Order: sequence, then C-alpha cells, then structure tokens
Amino acid sequence: MVKIEKLVMQGFKSFQRKVSVPFPTGFSVVTGPNGAGKSNILDAICFVLGKTSAKTLRAKKSENLIFHGSRKKKVSDFANVILYFDNRDRTLPVKEDIATISRKLNKKGVSTYRLNGRVVTRQQILDVFAQAHIHPDGHNIIRQGDVNRIVEMDAVERRGMIDEISGIMEYDEKKEKAGKELEKIGERLREAELLLREKESIMGKMKNDYEAALSYKRLQEELEAVGTALIMKSFSDAEANLNDVKKRLEEKEKESKKLEGEIEKYDAEYAEEEKKLESLTKELMKASSQIEVTKRLAKLQADARIVKERMESNKTQIERLQGMIERLSSMDRRTSPAVKAVSKFRGVSGILSGLIRVPGEYGVAVEVAAGSHLADVVVDTTSNAVMCVKHLKKNRIGRARFLPLDKIRPRPAKPLPPGAIGWLSDLVKYEVRFKPVIEYVLGTTACVEDIDKAKGIAKTHRVRMVTLDGDLVEASGAITGGYYRKRSMATDVNNYIEEKKRLARENEELEKRLKDMNEDMEILAEKEKGTKSFSLEKDRMRFDERMRRIREKRKDAYEKRLVIQQELNKLNISRARIEARFDNAKLQLEGMDKEKGIAKKEMKELLELKVSSLKEREMNLTEKINSLGAINMKALEEFGSIKESFDEFKEKVDKIVEEKKAIEDTINKIEGKRKETFTATLREITRHFRGVYSDLTGGEAELELDEPENIESGLIIRVSPSGKRLLHIDSLSGGEKTLTAFALLFAIQRHKPSPFYILDEADATLDKANTKRLVELIKKQAQGSQFIIISHNDQLIKEADQVYGISMLDGESKIMGLKLPKRNN
Repeated sequence: MVKIEKLVMQGFKSFQRKVSVPFPTGFSVVTGPNGAGKSNILDAICFVLGKTSAKTLRAKKSENLIFHGSRKKKVSDFANVILYFDNRDRTLPVKEDIATISRKLNKKGVSTYRLNGRVVTRQQILDVFAQAHIHPDGHNIIRQGDVNRIVEMDAVERRGMIDEISGIMEYDEKKEKAGKELEKIGERLREAELLLREKESIMGKMKNDYEAALSYKRLQEELEAVGTALIMKSFSDAEANLNDVKKRLEEKEKESKKLEGEIEKYDAEYAEEEKKLESLTKELMKASSQIEVTKRLAKLQADARIVKERMESNKTQIERLQGMIERLSSMDRRTSPAVKAVSKFRGVSGILSGLIRVPGEYGVAVEVAAGSHLADVVVDTTSNAVMCVKHLKKNRIGRARFLPLDKIRPRPAKPLPPGAIGWLSDLVKYEVRFKPVIEYVLGTTACVEDIDKAKGIAKTHRVRMVTLDGDLVEASGAITGGYYRKRSMATDVNNYIEEKKRLARENEELEKRLKDMNEDMEILAEKEKGTKSFSLEKDRMRFDERMRRIREKRKDAYEKRLVIQQELNKLNISRARIEARFDNAKLQLEGMDKEKGIAKKEMKELLELKVSSLKEREMNLTEKINSLGAINMKALEEFGSIKESFDEFKEKVDKIVEEKKAIEDTINKIEGKRKETFTATLREITRHFRGVYSDLTGGEAELELDEPENIESGLIIRVSPSGKRLLHIDSLSGGEKTLTAFALLFAIQRHKPSPFYILDEADATLDKANTKRLVELIKKQAQGSQFIIISHNDQLIKEADQVYGISMLDGESKIMGLKLPKRNN
C-alpha cells in the first residue's frame, strides 16, 4: 500500500526555511506547545493534496499561507510543499517507485502543481490520488472539532456521512440529471398531449365531412362506371348501326346510279324525237299556207310543255325540301323533348348555343371546344335546376345538363399564352349576366390559328387550345383532330325554308303564264283546222304522243330517283347522327380509359347487364348521391393531410412517452442501485462499528436508520457501554460520546481503508482511561496503516513509534524528531 515517505515544506505558514519531515511506518505523534505550529503539518499535507479553501487551512485568504515574516525573518515569496510517497506497489499511476506531489503558491494566489517534477493540473492530481483512495476531504483526516461535530450532528447529517462513503452521491447526481430530463420531457409531453387533443378535436369535426365525401366519391365512381358501361354499349350499338347504314347507303347509291343511267337514256331518246319533230315541223311550215299560225302554235305548245315540266319539278322539289326541314328540325337539340319540357319553366334562360353569338370565323372552334355543352340548359338557381331534373325524371321525358348561374363559378383566369388569338369566352358575344357559364365552358380554352401554332405553344404552356378548323389540344397533352364536318343544322333549315318559298312563288307565276298560253293555243288551233298541213299535223301529234310517253317514263325514273335521293338523305342524316354518337362515345371512352382507370373485372360485370338494368342502377346511384346533400370534397384532401399530420404527431408523442418511460425506468434503476449500494455500505460499516466499539469499550453498538426502508431518513447510533443498557448517543457522557464517534470514524476507515490517517488533537476531550483505550486501538490500526497524530497528550506521546516536537523561535516554527524504542506489550 502506498504511504507517505516524507513531507518537505518551505515558506508555508510558520515554516520559513526548507524543512523535511520523514514519516516512517507506524504511529507518529507531532507535539508541542499551543501556537508553535504543529497543526500546520496537517495543513501542509492538506494543501498539497489539493485543498482550495483557505478557511479550511485556517487562513483568511490564500496569501496568508505564505510565511508572513517577523522582526528577524523576511517574508517568503512563495509557499512550497512536497509530499513523497512510497509507490513501489504502483498504487499511484506513475512509473517511479517514489512519487512526488508538489504545490507551489505565489503571492498572486496562483498555485502550480507538479507530479514528479512535471507541471500538471489540480484535477490531474486529484485523479492520481483517487487511485489510492486519497481525498483532500477524506475521513482519514480528522481535524480539531471533527469528533465533536459527529457527536453533535443530527441523524440526517450523520446519514450523509454514509451517503458520501458509499459513493451514492454519484447516483444522486445521475438521478438529479435524469430528474431534470424527466421534468423537461414531462413539460414537452404535456404540451404535445395538449396539441394532440386539439388535433383529435379538429379531426373529429372533419370526420363526418370526410365520410360523406368518401361515400360521394365511391358512389360517383360507381356512377361513372355505369355511365361508361352505357357509353360502351352505346358505342357498340352505334358501331353496328353505322355499319348497317353504310351498307344500305351503298345499295341505294347503286340504285340511284342505275336510275340516273335510265334518265340519260330517256333524255337521248327524247332528243332524237325532238329532231324528227323539228324536221316534220319544217315540212309542215313549207306545205301550209298558214305557216305563221302553225309556227306560233308549235312554239306555244313547246313553251307550255316546258312550263308544265318546270312546275312539276318545282312541286317535287318542294315536297323534298319539306321532308328535309322536318327531319333536320327533329335533330335540333334545342327542340329535344327534354329541353322543350323545361323551356317554359321559371328561371330557364335557354340552351347555351342560343345565348351566344359566334362570329363566323370562330364557329367551328366554338362548336368543337364546347362540344355537348352547347346543349346545356342555363338556369338562374340551383333550386330551379333541381326542380327541372325532378320534372324530367318524374315524367320520364329524358335527360339534360343544367348550368345554374348562382352556383357555376368560372375557373381562375390564366395569362393568355403568346401566339394565341384569344380566350374563346372573349371572342363570342353574350349578355353580361351569362358571363359565369360562358367563362366556365369557354374561359379556359384558347383559340389559335392552326395545329402548328398550338404545337409551339404547348412546348411552354399547359393550356387547352382549339384551332380555327377544329383541332383540339387538351392541357394534358391529348390531341383530337382531323377533318371536321360542320353540322350547322339551323342554317340548313333556314336555307331550305327560303328555297321552298322561292319555288312556291315561281310556280304561282308559271301557273298564270300557262293559263295565258292555253288561251292563245285554243285560238290558233281553230285557225289551223282545214288547211293542207292538217295531215302533217297528225304526224306531228303522233310524235308528240311518243315524246309524251318518253317524258312519262323519264318522269317515273326521275321520281324514283328522287325517292332514292330522299332515302339517301335520310340515311346520310342517320349516319351523321350515328357518327356523332359514335365519335362522342369514342372520345368519352378514350378519356375514361386514361382518366378513370376502371377495373376490367368491374366493367365486364357491368357490360353483362342489360341497358335497362344499367339505367335503373344509374338512377338509384343518382338518388343516393342527391340524398347526401351538400358535399365538401376538400375534406378528402384536408382530412388525409390532417390525419397524416395527426399520425406523425402521435408517433412523436408516443416517442416522447417512450423517452419519459425510459427515463423513469433509469431513475428507478438508479434508485434501486443507490439503495442497494447504501444498504450494503451501511451494513458493512455497522459490522465494523460493532467490532471497533467492542475493542474500545467492551460494549455493544448498533447503527440503524430511523425508518429502515427509507434511506433518506436519519442514522441512529445506539450503544451499550460495558455494564450498561442500550442507549441513544444523546444519552451518553462526553467521553462516551467521543469514544463512540472515534468508533464510527475507525469503522468508516476499516470499510474504506486509507494509506494514512491524520488526527489533529482529536483526543483532547478524553480522560486517561479513555485515552488509553484510544491508544490501544490506534496501535492496532497502525499495524496496517500509517498514523500521524497531532497531540500534546502524554499517554499518546509515550505510546508513539516516533515523536516530532514543534517549537516557535523568532516567529518561525522549528521541528525536531525523536525515534522512540519499541516496547514489549
């Protein structure tokens, strides 16, 4: 075990000159008169061990530790103390057998520590001493009053000694640190839980909106799937009908060409007969004395035939035009049964196409961009729109799309892309009150000159565009285009009506003219009878008969051809209607394939149903959607965002809870370890206390907690001096208290042995009998440790292995050592 080899002092307190004090193994006593400086030996050792408080070294301030001089002695410039340790067992972490620890203090109060001559810090010195269980404030150094302090301290303070010895202060620091962390995390948890409750409240409020929106979305998706199935069926039917119409058109066109050939043949025959008639007429004119009459009659007859043929042709054309007018009128969306049924309802302004005026050059662009919206019915309020829908549904009239002015909101305006002609909503004319629906339908579609211009704009802008000739470029990049056949039915109907009126007026004029011609021919025919040319006239009449038959045949062929032409017109109209449905269904299907992504299995099941079943399901779904009332679709996105935020925050809160639990577990473990360490230390010190007290007094002693299960309670000392009953320490005499305190100190030293022990007049209150007992105990302890006792007790001095006498001369302490002979016990 490491021990003090010697102490060297210079300029420290009352020691001016360099003094070396060897401390051999065993029991050493430092004695001398009061004020000679014997306690300065202890102060010097504590000084070099790292004591920083000047008061504990019995000085007002650190400068007072330097020799202050006297009448004959100069003031020292510094105080230097060196301790030499026997380190052959390498208890101290240095390689040398002798370890030197020094501390030098200058007048400025600056200390310099050295370890074997090498400058080190105070903390490094403390760390070196800690390896040998040497501490500046250790219980191996007992100063004047320490014994009485142990006797006078209360039970809790006394327990604090066990805390310090057991080392649970380290656990206290850890527990305190963990407690601060627990307090911080507890505050964080309280704040987090408060926010969590607020988020739960917000999420709860939105849950109904979210569920309603979710139901609406699910029903809407199902409705769209049913609608898609209906469109696909319509597409399939339209495709079959289109093929059938095309086939019938081919057959009728063949018949028309055949009849056209027959008409050409009749025209050729008729021309030939006319030539013959002309030749006959010339002969007749030469032979007739009334040539002028015959000539006029022939001309009138020819003109009359032409007028009759013209009138017949006009009548046939009028009938054909009337049929066309009726068919085209039936195709006009504005006269559809559904629109007609609600056109007179309150708040109905009309269909969109009737509320706008489109300049001619933008007609195709508007028709393509608006598409089916041109047939939308514009109403003033949502309530009136719902009323119209209920009326159509109740009376099974049909379907229509309604645009309520109080609900429709135009999409946010965007800057017009460079190179575009303008937004379609700015290129058409309309009343200001219809602005919301016009902007809704046409406000986001830019009109451009051609497809090349649209291609250039699409490179830098994502915007919907339509060309003047009807090519459509979607903002998504989808392009619809090709040859566009404009179907302006209203214009066609108006043109047909005007043509019909013109032909009727022409027939009225021709009929008057024919009447006048018949009257003239009757007069000329009477004049021509009985002339030589009469026989020739009969021949001419036979020619007329043959020509009449040719005309009738031609007329039959022509009328048949007109019938076929009408049928062809009907078929072309049907084809146009079917093509429109076909193209619309195709575009809808393409859009749904890209945007909806309907599952093949679901679509297959729907396509197996009949159209009536699909329409019934569509109606039921529509009723369910309407029954949901107003829907906040933003709730889907907002609820998801809030829930995601809530889940993330809850995860953070859970982590905080886990952290809090981990800290609580750590505190519990620290407390458990602290209690275990304290209990083991108390048990061991109590065992030593019993033995030491028995050695000192022959009596019994006990250490126990005031509350056995609470290590924070006070430490009670109960002793039973030889021949007495068990007493509390407060009930003992002064000497008994001192012996008890010594027993506790020596018990502590046995539990945690130190290389050396220093007692500074700790025996002052003992009588001779008790001093003798203390001396015997010290001698016994000194066999394994080094004892340095400062005292002027004769009993101690006589029993010491070596004695150092301290005297004062001219304000300076002098020291003299005496080795005492060993005595036989």
